[in-house]
Amino acid sequence: MKRLITYEIKNILTNIFAIIFGVFFPIFMTLLFYLIYKEEIPASALSGFTLKLFVTNMLIIPLALVFIGFAALFSQEIEKGVTQRLTLFGITTSKQLLAKMAAQALTLLTTIILYSVILVPILKIPMPSMVSFLTFVISLILFSVFSFIIAYSIATLTRKFSVTYGITMVTYFGIMILSGMMGIQPENLPQGLRYASNLLPTTHVASVIPEIWNNSTSNFAPMIQSFIFMGALSAILYFITLNKNKRTLSK
Repeated sequence: MKRLITYEIKNILTNIFAIIFGVFFPIFMTLLFYLIYKEEIPASALSGFTLKLFVTNMLIIPLALVFIGFAALFSQEIEKGVTQRLTLFGITTSKQLLAKMAAQALTLLTTIILYSVILVPILKIPMPSMVSFLTFVISLILFSVFSFIIAYSIATLTRKFSVTYGITMVTYFGIMILSGMMGIQPENLPQGLRYASNLLPTTHVASVIPEIWNNSTSNFAPMIQSFIFMGALSAILYFITLNKNKRTLSK
């Protein structure tokens, strides 16, 4: 299993898009926005701005590394028959999936630590309360797990890199726009888009976590509902994938 995980990590590191947009892009964008706006924002509001910027852009990491990166790699493997050849050598589909999950988790954790080590001292991010820290960690884990399941389902259902890449890229930029990661805040969106924005966990994590960072209170209900929606969506797609695999094997 260790060799398989190492192999999967090497595959992740060869995905240039995932590395650029999942590792360097969040750091670069955070520093860029900070340098642009720090002179324009009043000193009393700067700490709130930097905290929201830090939290919001961290969410780009699982989006790029897991949702797009994993989907792209896995769809290529399916299209080229790599997963089938590995089963011939005794590496079952479940073992392959576990190795991929472990590799994604290790890469994601390393990237988040790197992001934090670089940006926390520059942005002067204060220590979070225990509640906000645990809430943020749980939110990141849930979002990453659901993103992995959805990415796996899309790649398995389409079985083509081009289609998978197109779907995940459009979804990626859609989530970024609707969640306020591209400069337009969700409350400034048209009503229809604002409704779609409220379905996304990224929208609520980016607003709730900064609010509770220093022991303040917030309304958790919309964020919990958005995670329930994403969890239900990932479960539906996964069961559709399982049924398709069963039909394929029975033929």
